[in-house]
Amino acid sequence: MTFLAGGTKGLSRQQLLAVYALTPLLVTMVALDLGAFQGRLRELLPQSPAALPIYSIVFGFPHVIASFFFVGDRELARDAMPVLLPSALLALVAAFAAMSLLDSRQVGLALILTTMVHVLGQQTGMAAGQAGLTRTAGWRAATLAWRVLLAGVGCGAATAIGGEAMVAVVEFPDAWLLMAGVCLLLSTPLAAWLAYRARQHGGDVRALMSMQLTAMGGYALVLLGYPLLSIWLFRFVHDVTAFMVYGTLANTRASAAPGGNRLYSLLGLRSALTGWMLWPMAIVLTYLASLAVPVVALMALTWTHYLAEHRIWRHGSPLRKWLPLR
Repeated sequence: MTFLAGGTKGLSRQQLLAVYALTPLLVTMVALDLGAFQGRLRELLPQSPAALPIYSIVFGFPHVIASFFFVGDRELARDAMPVLLPSALLALVAAFAAMSLLDSRQVGLALILTTMVHVLGQQTGMAAGQAGLTRTAGWRAATLAWRVLLAGVGCGAATAIGGEAMVAVVEFPDAWLLMAGVCLLLSTPLAAWLAYRARQHGGDVRALMSMQLTAMGGYALVLLGYPLLSIWLFRFVHDVTAFMVYGTLANTRASAAPGGNRLYSLLGLRSALTGWMLWPMAIVLTYLASLAVPVVALMALTWTHYLAEHRIWRHGSPLRKWLPLR
């Protein structure tokens, strides 16, 4: 099974874990920079992803666009519409309200907070599911607390540095960074306890501990003056995970119902080739959207993705049968 393209037999736990390998690599690189090169890399890094034009069309919005590719498949679209339609309506109202009532800094803050809740929510949700924590009623409150605390880490640190745009959105960034640190401090023993209990019952806790260590590593990168690397760490983990899911879904459906997705059929995509092409397709569409689509529409599409994603892929959803986990 290929890494990004997915396969026809579902996702493997090893694939989902592989994305977290970036955490020790970045931490080691920073340790070497500080120890051997006196922070030379830190001085050379751009102050914002905005200084890296390719970043904005490779990461972030492409995975939002790709999350809607499956609606080209009539069967999958029919199953997803009860979630997608109300999510789209709510997101559209919220986007128009934000653009009408908030100033640019407040809009930026809203995007930062919703993005980090989405990013951390997806990754911790998948980790908790693999550990078997969602199956035990007695652990659900503790699991939810851990997930909320990690979302607090992401929200606090991202707000302090101004999110991916890295522009000031709050007057007291240090207070937000402190809040993130407190959340991290509280989440760490809770994660250890959850991992211990889940392990006792045969759960796979590797993703849970990897996510906790990634939150710790990302926070440390911000404190050490490498916020760009911290942003990229979370964005890489989230986006690669997303494209593995979308690629696996595309290939699984292509195997079960060849030609079922009208979008893929129009482009002549077949079998495993489909999974490989999703990210390039999304990059092209992101570039075109940046030229022609109003900002409010892009915001509405993004928030639709945030609102719908976790419900579309949760246990019991009709679409989950096309995404088995091995």
